[in-house]
Amino acid sequence: MGNNNRNKPCWCGSGKKFKKCHLNRDSQDSLTRGDLEQYSKKQNSKKVCSVSNLFPDKCSKKIINAHTVSKSGSLKELSEKGHVMGAKPSLSGFIKNNGKLTLEKVGINRASTFTGFCSVHDKEIFSPLEDEPIVLNDQQLFLLAYRGMCREIFHKEQNKGTANLMREADRGQDEFLQHALQGQASLYDQGVDLALRDLQYLKSEMDSILLDQDYSKIRHYVFELSEVPKIQVSAMVVPEMDFHGNPLQKLGLQQYKYDYIFFNCISYEGRGCFVFSWLTEDDKHCSKFIASLLELDDHEIADALVRFCYSFSENTWASPSWWDSLDSSSQQSITERLLQGTPMAAHPEDCLMDDGHSYGALKISKKELR
Repeated sequence: MGNNNRNKPCWCGSGKKFKKCHLNRDSQDSLTRGDLEQYSKKQNSKKVCSVSNLFPDKCSKKIINAHTVSKSGSLKELSEKGHVMGAKPSLSGFIKNNGKLTLEKVGINRASTFTGFCSVHDKEIFSPLEDEPIVLNDQQLFLLAYRGMCREIFHKEQNKGTANLMREADRGQDEFLQHALQGQASLYDQGVDLALRDLQYLKSEMDSILLDQDYSKIRHYVFELSEVPKIQVSAMVVPEMDFHGNPLQKLGLQQYKYDYIFFNCISYEGRGCFVFSWLTEDDKHCSKFIASLLELDDHEIADALVRFCYSFSENTWASPSWWDSLDSSSQQSITERLLQGTPMAAHPEDCLMDDGHSYGALKISKKELR
């Protein structure tokens, strides 16, 4: 870059002048572990109430570690000595494990939590799930989806900070690598913005259902389980492909409104359920996604759901003894799925197809569209 470019906007799109941004970038100090730890600490300090816009007068302002998978119900039935197996993504963990994610024992007080509700609203809104018998009625099924959605929005907003960190990763690198890293950061940032655009609309629709209790706007496919499931989850995702590897929705399209599907697996009274939920207006792709799953037999469905959970949600928790019972090849298959969908690895088109492993995590007793 010549001197004539010093006062022009930087090529990276930061909005700063080149001389204030990427001039002499290659001689700047690289990111340190301390920088990463400081970023991680800042990210983990975020506290909001996800429904403060709906009930501002009732918000207690005391933000708690809210469980997306019930601690008193589901996690206690799954846990052993108060622990479950899960991935806890952190920068220090990535460094420690050489850029890999692994399953580790996590106390149920920490598993599935996020600082996304105040104490009053977490108690009042989810009382039908926490304080009443699970009967899988319309209200309970909706609340499972709503709680998982709030967590996903919470973390997607945190991802804006990740994009900013990625933009700093080219410090101390040569110009070629600077361009490559800035391009990757820009694509990631654009993806986050697209997701937040859709999620803001989705939350407004779900808020409307919460307030009006008009559950006709949402559909559910329920797999009832005859035993406590060995994995439990609460999340949502854009179905990119079906269970046969056929494409459904291509990510990254600016003018495209995506269909989202919620998924939850819980236990109660020695049994459980796996539930997919989606807005009726998102039926086009979600119904195709479910239809492809139902083409499998019950045993194949159970294994497909395990592959799906570990490929698409880090908020998946497992029984320690179940994890220990898997052979090393099956454990390796799950471990490799943990990075899928992160900036380090896209989802392979065949990630939901049979991988040759029998996981034995779920025992299906009944299937029903609600």
